[in-house]
Amino acid sequence: MKRTINISVLILVLAGLWFLGDWSQQTQVNEGATTMEGFIVFQNDAVYLVEDTDFNKDDAENLSIQEIISKYKFVAKLNISNSSSLKDIHNGDKVKIWYLEILESVPAKIKVLKIEKI
Repeated sequence: MKRTINISVLILVLAGLWFLGDWSQQTQVNEGATTMEGFIVFQNDAVYLVEDTDFNKDDAENLSIQEIISKYKFVAKLNISNSSSLKDIHNGDKVKIWYLEILESVPAKIKVLKIEKI
């Protein structure tokens, strides 16, 4: 009986923490996040965003990430904490992302709060 109560309390605490984290992220998206649109490229177990209106979807499949970086004006590596948000997004799809800051590096790194397919 005591073990059942402990497990129930643990489950409630974990559910509460999950809800609090989700609520906190949604608050950041609604209050201060910046948006950006671009095209997704999946390469080398990483996700990249190419922000260029002249992007060719075939380049996502045929070029290496170094070739993409040299060909297009802005390419950023995305840090997406919720990988389930990528389930309906494929290589070359146009997306919109919400983020708080872009870290300076080559390629730039962006911690994504939210991502959706356009």
